[in-house]
Formats: sequence, C-alpha cells, structure tokens
Amino acid sequence: MIVIKFIYYEMNFYNNILAMKSLWKIFILIPLFSVSQEITNIKQHLSLTLDSINNQIIYQTKDSLHFLDNESLTIIETKKINNSNLSDYSIVKKGNSLLFLERQGGGIFKLDSDDNLKKIDHSNINKFFIDNFNFVRKDTLFKHGGYGYWSQSNFLTYYDESTKQWEIYPNFKNSIVPKSVDSHIGISWNNSYSFFGGKSISENGYRIRNDNKEVWLFNFISKKWTLLGNFKEQKLYPDYTNFSNKSDLYILDKTSQLYKIDILNNSLTRYKRKPILYDFYEAKSLYYNDFVYYINTKGKVSKVSLKEITNDIEHVSEFYFNKNRILTPLILVVIILLLLYAGSLIYRKNRKNLKLQLIANGITYNNKFIELDRLAVSILKTVLKEEMEFSKVYDIVSKEHLSKIQNDRNRNEIIAHINFKLKELTNIKSDFLIVSKSSFDKRYKILSVNKLDYGKFI
Repeated sequence: MIVIKFIYYEMNFYNNILAMKSLWKIFILIPLFSVSQEITNIKQHLSLTLDSINNQIIYQTKDSLHFLDNESLTIIETKKINNSNLSDYSIVKKGNSLLFLERQGGGIFKLDSDDNLKKIDHSNINKFFIDNFNFVRKDTLFKHGGYGYWSQSNFLTYYDESTKQWEIYPNFKNSIVPKSVDSHIGISWNNSYSFFGGKSISENGYRIRNDNKEVWLFNFISKKWTLLGNFKEQKLYPDYTNFSNKSDLYILDKTSQLYKIDILNNSLTRYKRKPILYDFYEAKSLYYNDFVYYINTKGKVSKVSLKEITNDIEHVSEFYFNKNRILTPLILVVIILLLLYAGSLIYRKNRKNLKLQLIANGITYNNKFIELDRLAVSILKTVLKEEMEFSKVYDIVSKEHLSKIQNDRNRNEIIAHINFKLKELTNIKSDFLIVSKSSFDKRYKILSVNKLDYGKFI
C-alpha cells in the first residue's frame, strides 16, 4: 500500500513537472507570437497618401483605409474595403477624388457607397505597368515605365478623361528618349519630371535586366527629354523610403542614412544620422507643412519636422556625373584654339597687307597695287636691304647712248616717280626715298629709305 501511494505521488509529481514545463514553454512562446504578429501586421502596411484638401493623412493597409488628422494623428474614420486586396493598388488623391490605380495594369477604381472598388476606366491593359511610377500633374494622371509580357516601357502615358483610356504622351519629334525602365525612383514638380535608378532591359542580344544609372529629365513645355548624366552614389537605389518637397527628393537608404537630391542644381546632400530615422519602416512616406509623415517600426503613423532630421549636414557633393561637362569644356578649348589660330592667320595676313610688299612688277600695300618699271623695282630691291650709294643708282639707270646730264635727269625722275607712287599708296606726304650725305665721307651721297615716316611699312 505504501509502495502504491509512493508510486502515485511520484507519478503526480512527474506530471506536475511536465505541466510546468509546458506552461514555461507557453510563456516563452507568447512574446514570440506577439512579435511575429506585429511584424506580420507591419508587412501589410503599404503607404501613406496626402489629402491636403481635408488636412488628412490616408493610411493604406492590406484591407483598410485609415483617415488621420494631420495634426494629432488621431484616426477620424476607418473604411474596410470589401472583396479587394489593397496591396494590388496605389492610391492617389486627384482633386476631391480618391483613386485606386492598379499597380500592374491600367485599371482605375473608385469606392462606391458600399466601400467596394468600382472600375471607372475603359482601358483593357493587364499586367503591362508592373513596377511603373505614377504621379498627378495638373489634375492629370501619368504613368512612366514598367514592364509586362516580356517587354518594357520607355514612354509616358496619361489618362484621357474624355476617352477614359491611357494614351501615350507625345514627345517633341527630334527629342531623344530614355531607355525603357521599371522599378525606378521618380519625382514630378511644376513642368518637370525626372527619374533615375531601376532596371533596364538590354536592347541587343539576351534580354538581361541591368541597373539603370542614368538620370533623365522631361520638360512638359518643350516636350523634350534631357539626359542629365549618371548618378554617382549607388547606395541611393534601391531606396528604403522617400518623400519629396517641390523639386527636392529625400531618400532614406537601408542604413537609415538620409540624403537630399536637388536635381536642378545637381547636388546631393548627406545628413548626419538621427536616432529617429531608425524608427522609419520600409513604406512610402510623405512631406506636408514642414513635417515628414511615416510609418514607424510598430506599424503606426508618426511624424517628425523636416528641420529636425536635416539640421546637420555631413557632406555635399554632385548627384550625377555628366560626360558632356568634360566634353563641352574640351570642345570650347578646341574651338578657342582654332579661333586663336585663325585669328593669328588673319592677323598675319592683315599685318602682311599693312606692309609694303615688293613684287616683280610693283608694290602691294593694304590690298592695293602700284605698278613700277623694272628699273624702279631694282632700285627699291637694293635700297630696302641697305643704304645705296648714289653712284650705283646712276649705274642702274644710265644708258650708254645718253649723256651724263640726261642719265642724271633719268635717275632723278625715277626716284621722284617712286616717291610719288609711295605717297599715293600710303597717304604719307613725305618722300619714301631720301638723298643724303654719307656718314663715312661727306663727299659722297647715299640713297636710303625714310624710316622715320615709313618704318612701320617695311
């Protein structure tokens, strides 16, 4: 009997221990279940959308829409969407309308009175806009890029309210166009749209998806695309979350590093990490009235002032590198050198034209010409090199059948004729050739050029 009781008590003790172990396991697993449930819920959170008309933040989950007051972040209204998975849609606010755009196709939906999604477009585009970028400009819906059916898009499309169809937005006929792209980061402001990053399919050979490193800008006024260059900081893509303020795009990478991209001024600003940035969850954020609204790691909507996370600048650099930036100065340098060379040739030519040029039958100056006979050219050819004895001038012009007086007269006439022609050619009043006494022997005369008045011409 004692043995039976002992065995009974021992069995009870053993069962109690097993029960305690089971309870202990349950207590251990409870936090794990809680954490898993929280993470699962967070993964269902999709994005935030701004309703600036009503000053509300629309928080989109897998099956519900929560409308929050932008000041207090209290939930004003919650709508549970029937028979639809909101993960398949991106929400945009267009005027007073809340529209649901298919992420992969062209369908556009609105909520009916029973909170069901109702299709309002007439398009039949299915799975062709996968990973596109959509935006609203001047009350018009736009989509850019995306892929589907083994092809990729490189054009802008817009929703035509009159036909209720998606149409291709026209480019200027001579405009270059970017490569096809999907999964890219885009920003729209005023009359511009810009994008970078994403994936592009190679156009030749195998259909390989390559990283897109190009930065493009589209101007809605000129309807022209411009290739700005290649972005330099590869950590920017893929982004963890992003938001924009006019033409400034803020990107938070996977290491909680915040950047600001100023596309117009080609600058990339890196800010010092703030502890609050680690609380951002990987979901679409937005900027409104000096505050950044985001989904935190607990799955709730939070806000922080933009100034608080951007007041400490760590580094400023260029956002994109433009090859033309180097080529353009080089081209300018080459053009300048060519212009200088051409200018020097023209200068030399003009300078040459401004000099007296003795040729076989006369003299040229400043594109003008005077004809001289053989004797005059012979005298000038000698005297331009050095002073000439007057007797040698006589030897050049003298003729045997003439007397000395006649030869002297001819010599003087030839010198006078040369001086007359040079005065006419240069508009100088003084004589070109002058007769003077030799510095070596005063008994002799020499013929020389009047360098005082004509030095600049020879």
